[in-house]
Amino acid sequence: MKKFKRFSVVLMITALFSTSFTSCIDNEVSPLVEAIYSAQADLMAAQTAVQNAEANLLTAQAAAQQAQADYTAAQTAQVEAMTAGIIADDAYDAAVREQALRVLAAQTDLDVATAQNNLAIAQAEFDIQMADLMAQIQAAGVELAATYATQYGAAMTAANNTLSQKLTAEATLATAQLMQTGGVSWTYFVAQLEATVFTNQANITALQNAIADMEAYMQDPSTPEAQLTMWEDRVAELDALLAAKDAEMTAKMNEIDALADLQTSRNEIVTRYEDALTNLEDAQADKQGFLDDIAIAQGDIQMWQDAIDSYAADLAALQTAVDNAQTAADNAQTAYDNALTAWNTADAALTTANTDLTDLNNALALLDASYQAAIADLANEQALYDAGIAGANATLVAAQNALTAGQAAVVAAQADYDAKLAVFVADPTGFVWEAGVNGALGLHADATTLTASYYVVNATNNGVDALTLTAGTGIDQTASYGTYAAFLADAQAGALATGDYYDVGTDDVAGGTNADRLDAAVVALTAAQDAIQPLQDAVDTAQLTVDTFGDALAAALVVFNEQKDLYDNQVALVAAAEAAQATAVADEAAAASDLSTATSDLSTANSDLTTANNALAALDTPTTLQGWIDAANADIADWQATIAVIQPLIDAYQDVVDGLQAEYDAYIASEGYITSNDADIEAQLIAAWNEWYALDAEYTALENEQALADNMVSVYTDWNTENLADLATTLSGLQAQLATAMANLEASQAALAAGQVDEAAAQAYIAYYQALVDALDAQYANEMALAAEYYALMQAALAS
Repeated sequence: MKKFKRFSVVLMITALFSTSFTSCIDNEVSPLVEAIYSAQADLMAAQTAVQNAEANLLTAQAAAQQAQADYTAAQTAQVEAMTAGIIADDAYDAAVREQALRVLAAQTDLDVATAQNNLAIAQAEFDIQMADLMAQIQAAGVELAATYATQYGAAMTAANNTLSQKLTAEATLATAQLMQTGGVSWTYFVAQLEATVFTNQANITALQNAIADMEAYMQDPSTPEAQLTMWEDRVAELDALLAAKDAEMTAKMNEIDALADLQTSRNEIVTRYEDALTNLEDAQADKQGFLDDIAIAQGDIQMWQDAIDSYAADLAALQTAVDNAQTAADNAQTAYDNALTAWNTADAALTTANTDLTDLNNALALLDASYQAAIADLANEQALYDAGIAGANATLVAAQNALTAGQAAVVAAQADYDAKLAVFVADPTGFVWEAGVNGALGLHADATTLTASYYVVNATNNGVDALTLTAGTGIDQTASYGTYAAFLADAQAGALATGDYYDVGTDDVAGGTNADRLDAAVVALTAAQDAIQPLQDAVDTAQLTVDTFGDALAAALVVFNEQKDLYDNQVALVAAAEAAQATAVADEAAAASDLSTATSDLSTANSDLTTANNALAALDTPTTLQGWIDAANADIADWQATIAVIQPLIDAYQDVVDGLQAEYDAYIASEGYITSNDADIEAQLIAAWNEWYALDAEYTALENEQALADNMVSVYTDWNTENLADLATTLSGLQAQLATAMANLEASQAALAAGQVDEAAAQAYIAYYQALVDALDAQYANEMALAAEYYALMQAALAS
């Protein structure tokens, strides 16, 4: 419901806030709700500060208007000084008045800037408090109130933005209304330009006359006394003219003062009547606004009651619509997912088909050269393989044999090391003999002395006896057997007689101590082990060579087979690739069409679901509706109470208007009054001022002519001895002054024309900004009314 109240903005906001607070009072208010109330109070203070910023600007505008009035008084004082002919003596006072005007103008600018700054600060504070209120409302979970609070904040921000624009426009208007240029008013500035033109014209005329007179004097040099008398008479004549002109200017100033007094008295009558009439009309409009609000609220109450009655049916229908829309959306999503998967598959297949066809065509374009190159490469690789594979295998076999021998050496060295280690462990200080050429060790008398030792065949022919130091009774078989092993074999076989023996001692070799032998075994075993890795590396290298020897041949064969297949089947391959591409294109187009349809269906289904959910969410509950009804009834009661308060104001205002009506009508009938702006007197004042400035210019011209006449009198009086050369010099000086005066006239005329154009532009500028201020004022009032509506809705939502 719109509530276009026409009281002042500050009173409207204050009343709105206070009404909302009282409607929400409860004896048991939660801390969260109290926090909302606190935030609302802070918001009210911040918004009041925004409104007070405009009041500060109005004060600044009043200061600007006072500055204009003070300046007008300063001009009047300056004119009076000019009229009295004491400008030279009163120059200091005139400068003081001009400086006072500049101070007033500067103070006006400062006041305007201060008001605008206060508005910016108030706006920032309002934004902070609005954010705090929103936080409290959201914490309370009152979603409808949060919605209206957001709308209210946006409306207030728009209103305050408009207010800021209005303040800026009013500040510009206040400055422009001073009608200043360079510290003086446009009226005075243009009058001074006109006076300069008149002065220059009079100066030119006087100089031209002086030149003519000088030329006449030079033609008749015998009558200087006559010329002197003529100038003296002219001085006296100009004195009389100046006195008469001063009297005219005084009379004109008296006329201006009378018009100003008349304007003041007429404005008092009209202002009293129009202020009373405006108050009456505003109060009547306020009453009608509340009556309109009551009518709208009553219609809303009926609408909300109808919604309560149909709530159950509406809720069931909306829930059914949501369920149906959800099912449709789920089905559409499934169809979309399937269509998207199909399209991705078809698109990938099309990309593959395009790539395959492009690659095939590129290969076919180079087929002759690439096929011949593959043939030559295969033949070359086969020849290299045939020539080198046997050598690679032989190198591998040799490396393997060397590795086997090395491994055997390690085994032997390990066995030797194990044996010598066991011997050393058993006897760390012992001495060891090594078998000689017969391969067996003899029994020596001590550890280091070589002695003869014998192996003797025992009686049972199953071996030999232990070594003895003396020969047995049998035959010495040493010469018959080259090795002890051969002797032992025959002895075990029974081929020898008991007692036969074999000399094994004298060919033994001293092996050294057990420690020395173990050290040598360690060195030998380490060397054998170290030799294994290079041998293994050689085998691995040779094996790799054999394993990869045919890779180049295999690669060449693959390339040859590919080129042969292309060459033998190129037509069929192209046809197959093109057919695959055509199929992929058709499949992709069909999938894209299906995907487009599915996308559209999904969008429609989701939109329908959103619409259904929004409709369900927007369905007001009976509790909410009843709260609105209760709030509206409370508003109606408040408005009816307000109307009861306004009616006595209307009656009082009507009495004032009725009391002033007769005086106002009589004044209009007798004075021919047109508007409250006193346009008729204003026009007379402007005309009178223009006439005064014209008289002032004429007065200045007479003064200049008098100065010239005085100068000529002085010239004639001071001449003692003259000749034509002296007179020619004087004439030349006058002619130079004439040229300068003519140039000054042209410059002053151009300055006057420019000044008049600029003055008209300044007047148009003021009119434009006055219209802008009026438009912004109306816009601001509308936006504040809308903000008040949203605020009331927010309050009603919080109350529910």
